Amino acid sequence: MQKARINNINCIFYYEERIPLEKAPIGYPYMYHLRHDEDNWIQPISIEQFVLVNFFGTIFTEKPIDFRTNTYIEIEQFELVNSNFLDFKISRTLFNKMLGI
Repeated sequence: MQKARINNINCIFYYEERIPLEKAPIGYPYMYHLRHDEDNWIQPISIEQFVLVNFFGTIFTEKPIDFRTNTYIEIEQFELVNSNFLDFKISRTLFNKMLGI
């Protein structure tokens, strides 16, 4: 689970996971799927109600997304937002010592 902003929409993003609507994060009750390009699996290209092929991940939003008459919304901007995960660095010597190498 990771906070993200897609086309200026705040969302909770699950990479390569199909999360059921019943498990929506608190405050994010609307569920959508992301699709990746056939030739580029590392960048999502669209938001859709459901993706079967080229599934990139699941997102949950605070407000519903208006698809108007389209079946998808093209992603123009995708960024992961800092999360609660701790990022730290360790020297190779200490790492090897911890592993007994």
